[in-house]
Amino acid sequence: MAKDQLQLEVREGSAPGVTVVLLNGALTIHTLFVFQDFAHADKSEKLVLDMSQVPYMDSAGLGSIISAYVSREREARKMVLAGVSERVKMVMTVSGVEQLFQIYADVPAAEAARS
Repeated sequence: MAKDQLQLEVREGSAPGVTVVLLNGALTIHTLFVFQDFAHADKSEKLVLDMSQVPYMDSAGLGSIISAYVSREREARKMVLAGVSERVKMVMTVSGVEQLFQIYADVPAAEAARS
């Protein structure tokens, strides 16, 4: 996959109202639009972002995730993260936003959580 591509694989979660989306590729200023379009269109009660295939995220990518999170919270819908790499966690930590998100080791743990 080229560095300037981000692919989304969307599936229904294990419970009603849950959507799981696998982000595959770097989430950067050059790739975030596909994620933003999806996040704005998704109306599920709980969205699990599987970030296990995101090797890198820049500040613009982080901003797009924060924006999606805030929009969903405003509408009383949840968004959680799963499979976040240490490199991506570091971007969140340095930016001071890691505590904003519920982060789980993997998708099954995120789906099982009562969030």
